[in-house]
Amino acid sequence: MRTLAVLFLAALPAFPQQQPTFFSETIEVRIINVDVVVTDRQGHPVSGLKQEDFDLSENGKPVTISNFLEMTPADSPEPPPAGTAAATPAAANTPRPPDTRARNVVVFLDTTTIHPFTRDRIFKPLEKFLRRATRTGDHVMIVSWNPGLKVELPFTNDVATATKTLDKLTGTTTQAIFSQRDLESAKQRIRDLPADYKIMGSIPPISAAVAEADQYANMVTHEQAQRVEAIKSVMASLRGIGGRTAMVLFTDQLATNPAMPAYDFIYRIRDQFTGGESYVPATAASRFNDSSLASRIADIANSSGITVYPVSASGLGVDLPSISAENRGEYAALTTADATHSEDQLMALHEIAAETGGMALTQSNNFDLAFNTLTQDMISYYSLGYHTEGERKDAVRSISVRLKKKGYTVRSRASFIERSLTTEMQDAVAANLLYPIAKNDLNVSMAKGGDAAPSPEQHVVMPVVIRIPTASLTLIPDGTDLIGQFSSYTAFMRRDGRVSEVKRTQHQLRFPADSLKRRKEITVKYDLTIDDKTDGVSVGIMDDTSHVTGFASMPITQG
Repeated sequence: MRTLAVLFLAALPAFPQQQPTFFSETIEVRIINVDVVVTDRQGHPVSGLKQEDFDLSENGKPVTISNFLEMTPADSPEPPPAGTAAATPAAANTPRPPDTRARNVVVFLDTTTIHPFTRDRIFKPLEKFLRRATRTGDHVMIVSWNPGLKVELPFTNDVATATKTLDKLTGTTTQAIFSQRDLESAKQRIRDLPADYKIMGSIPPISAAVAEADQYANMVTHEQAQRVEAIKSVMASLRGIGGRTAMVLFTDQLATNPAMPAYDFIYRIRDQFTGGESYVPATAASRFNDSSLASRIADIANSSGITVYPVSASGLGVDLPSISAENRGEYAALTTADATHSEDQLMALHEIAAETGGMALTQSNNFDLAFNTLTQDMISYYSLGYHTEGERKDAVRSISVRLKKKGYTVRSRASFIERSLTTEMQDAVAANLLYPIAKNDLNVSMAKGGDAAPSPEQHVVMPVVIRIPTASLTLIPDGTDLIGQFSSYTAFMRRDGRVSEVKRTQHQLRFPADSLKRRKEITVKYDLTIDDKTDGVSVGIMDDTSHVTGFASMPITQG
């Protein structure tokens, strides 16, 4: 979203040797931008479309497209990937304004479900993608969950550092081995029930088998819930970083009911249990269903401006490296007895991709296809903009983009979450911990104010000083005084990559107008209570009158 600010300036009485101070009233003209990917039946990007070829709706009501931009490979410093030439040539000698937004790629490795072998075999296609697709100003971040969230590589534009990080991860163990053993153990316990009951001269009831499956279900749904929260926390921390952001989500277990394999296994041997003839797996597993899983993740992604590209890393199974889906139009959803996961179990990945404008790769070993599509989406798309009305507040706006021409596929995010100024500031302060914000219109600075002192419960108190040049703030005359108001926002990052809640504090200013020339800066002192797991602090300042902002961050070193 872009905001155009119209300022009405009224000069205060001039004081010798001071910069002028103004009262400003801000009127916002908000423009919502929607990136749209259009492809033909072969999956090739379609260029040369015009503004009038698109219909755009918000909350079911048509809106007028006020801004229109087409980006093609010709506008990007990188050549298009092999086999992705535009289906419709662009008009010759037609200048196109470049989209200068930075491109941010976040790689999320769910190593609790990906076996080491399958994880390692995606690294080569990933490294090739990073070398080919990143340009000056782009950034890459690598995050893993094993369990426990770890930022393996903070945002960097150094491709060599990113590939070295992947090399270090190659060959390391993952939790996935134990997760697979848990499922096999549950199956074995179910399989053993008929023999155990036979010793006692009876046949086990189907409820005994369901009880074993329930035990496994409680464990696996808890593990998935933790994983989902980790994914959401990474997405939420990326709000406010700006640019075009994509997340490549590698996982082999993100299902509306991750326990279904255990209940499906019971169905295969149901005739060995009394009551098995009436056993229905979906009914037995129903209390573990999480039908809102995909929408919860997609909502966070859309509110953070993230397009998600989920990839089932096991493809068609680790023992089938030669099998690949080559369909360029859509990622193939092949059905095979040797597939590690059924397509039903992976449907949530497709739903997340569809809601955020991305594409999911499942039941295929062609990982280059996923990265080619991501590269293609970065350099071949349309950006549609429209004006929005009403009060700026935290609200979900559904978005629908339709193409008047037939025979093409259109992909865009399904919703946009407009944020209030307070929420937007909180998001920016959190994002500043991961991706330092260069824009600092208030010229805010931050430094340690002294040595840390011990406090109860193994915490320490660290004094911090924030400085704001007085001339940067908007001051309003009130008699012989000047008054103003600004808000400070503070957040911490822990060493596991988690970001704290953002705290907001309002500060009132009042001082004699004739003392302005002596007041070079406003100083805010904080005593920050932290523990040994705190890694950094971020501060944002917003002038509550003009809405001008400034940001600062610094690492936390203790001892």
